Amino acid sequence: ETTRFVMMFLAKAGACGGEATQVEKQVLQSNPLLEAVGNARTLRNDNSSRFGKFIELQFDSGAVDRPGYEGKHARLGGARIATYLLEKIRITDQQEGERSFHIFYQACAAAACCGENKVYQFPSTQFPKCGAKPIAIDLSSFDEQNSYALLTKSSVSTLKDVNDVEAFEKTVFAMQVMGFTEAEIGAMFTVWAALLRLGNTTFQAPANNSEGAEVSPETKEFFSSACSLLGVAPDALAEAFTHKVTVVQGRVIKSPIKVQKAADTRDALTRGLYSMVFEYIVDRTNSAVGYDEKLTLFVGVLDIFGFECFNINSLEQLCINFANERLQQFFNSFVFEQEQQLYVREEIEWDPLDFPDNKDVLELIHGRDGVFAILNDYCKTNSTDLNFCQTLRTKKKDNTRFGFQRRAEDTFAINHFAGPVTYSVAGFLEKNKDELNKSCVEVMQGCALDMLSSRIAAFDKRVYISTEFQRQLDRLMTVVQGTSPHFVRCIKPNPKNMPETYDRQSVTEQLRYGGVLQAVQVSRAGYPVRCRHEECWADYRVLASKAFVESHSSTPAAERARDLLSHVCEKLELSISGHNLQVGKTLIFFKQAVYDNLEAHRLKLRGRKATRIQAAVRMFMTYKRYKETRRCVLKIQALNRGWRGRKEARRRREIRA
Repeated sequence: ETTRFVMMFLAKAGACGGEATQVEKQVLQSNPLLEAVGNARTLRNDNSSRFGKFIELQFDSGAVDRPGYEGKHARLGGARIATYLLEKIRITDQQEGERSFHIFYQACAAAACCGENKVYQFPSTQFPKCGAKPIAIDLSSFDEQNSYALLTKSSVSTLKDVNDVEAFEKTVFAMQVMGFTEAEIGAMFTVWAALLRLGNTTFQAPANNSEGAEVSPETKEFFSSACSLLGVAPDALAEAFTHKVTVVQGRVIKSPIKVQKAADTRDALTRGLYSMVFEYIVDRTNSAVGYDEKLTLFVGVLDIFGFECFNINSLEQLCINFANERLQQFFNSFVFEQEQQLYVREEIEWDPLDFPDNKDVLELIHGRDGVFAILNDYCKTNSTDLNFCQTLRTKKKDNTRFGFQRRAEDTFAINHFAGPVTYSVAGFLEKNKDELNKSCVEVMQGCALDMLSSRIAAFDKRVYISTEFQRQLDRLMTVVQGTSPHFVRCIKPNPKNMPETYDRQSVTEQLRYGGVLQAVQVSRAGYPVRCRHEECWADYRVLASKAFVESHSSTPAAERARDLLSHVCEKLELSISGHNLQVGKTLIFFKQAVYDNLEAHRLKLRGRKATRIQAAVRMFMTYKRYKETRRCVLKIQALNRGWRGRKEARRRREIRA
């Protein structure tokens, strides 16, 4: 959400109230499109980005003046989007309470509301879009979402206050703005429908071969329709799913595989095809917006996954948390450099060794003999996840950042900057290889859809996920380190999306996962408290003697503040060295302990003085009340005596009479 608002602000600010250019429209519409295919509901967020992206927004600094605005205003002149680590596993597996990618639910909802022929007429009169071109989208291959195995891994199918049909309209409109033709839009929905039907395909062992697998008769209709949508032969794809091919001395040997392995091959192809469509959308978006090499002024917006720690953490979480460790190191370095520059300007002494660093965690994960290196070595052999975990435990058992439980043989733990995370190695090797069955690759190369056939061959040449992710991250950090960064931390007050509700534990967890607490630790490692010379004199002169204050009333501010602190420390018998208190050119720097000590004495003195003032005020007010009360009492007594005297006089006159 924050990324969307930042991009909207930059586009609107550059337009200066004028009409948006085509580039500005496309940049703004790239968000709903990428959110539809790359975002999903998680346990913490209804619209969580399940991929990282870095958007370079180029600005043309030669823009002309606009009436009513001072100076020149640069306008968006181009953009480029780089994506990182799409969470493909979400397509075939979600935890309870989560959803798959939004686009599947949008398509199913749109198909359910467009009649028997299931041809969606865009734009809908219910959700009119200015500038939208009328097109017909064939959604006949989509059924109710609860009929798909890939969409029923969790019981959650809808989002609060979200209309999936309206979201579908926004997605299709964004596709049009990006320049997708009606045929291209239809082709993408065809692939997504095919993936849902592939997910419904199950396997069983043949009657005469318990070690083999074949498509279950009850799901052959789903399988055949999926093959028809993809434009491949059902028999060829079924053969690729249920057999493996090995080459021995030039001879090609096909051997059957078990049911579970066939299901794994199906899931791998499903994830791979979805990833291809995602990459196709990103590439087309970049081509539509355009990137001008001549424009050097740009604002980069980095929207990347936050630190993750679930009940079950796998390779995806390790990569995500590794990225956060790299960014946290950059953040720490940035805060450190800011502190360093301030200390240099103020000409004070400081010790850089005081600042915390997470270099040891990064070395543990991606060092020469780190977790990723060991994982890649095991991917080159026919080893198992458990063997990888045992080797990791043996090699890293003495590392203070590494841990494990003896009874849980398939797990290990890493103590990250945000806290320890336990990882389950189940599926680590297969996920890291991210390879498709060669037979599947050969079958899909004959796919009737160009967006798939042109990309499928690349899957046979890919490097390991961990290696590719490290390369992408290195390129990202190179770009980021050449910029002037600004950091935005989004904190949700509660995990239930409820208004006026504050969950302390959840907020603290977000602050820790966002690296804010460690940033505070970085600041506290230096001189966390600083004040101007004048403020120091105003605050702490009450601790000095009257003679000292009078003698230094006209002394220069820096000298006066330095002398004041020396005098106060001597008077109060405080042991303060130059390491924990420094006087700069314009500021005075305190270590937290020193500041707390001085504040304690100041507050104690202020408390005593306040007590004396209060006592004097109370005495004055009490005396004032006493005088008023005494005056009133005397008046009442006088009146009473007069009344009684007159009464007595009347009585005596009556007696004489």
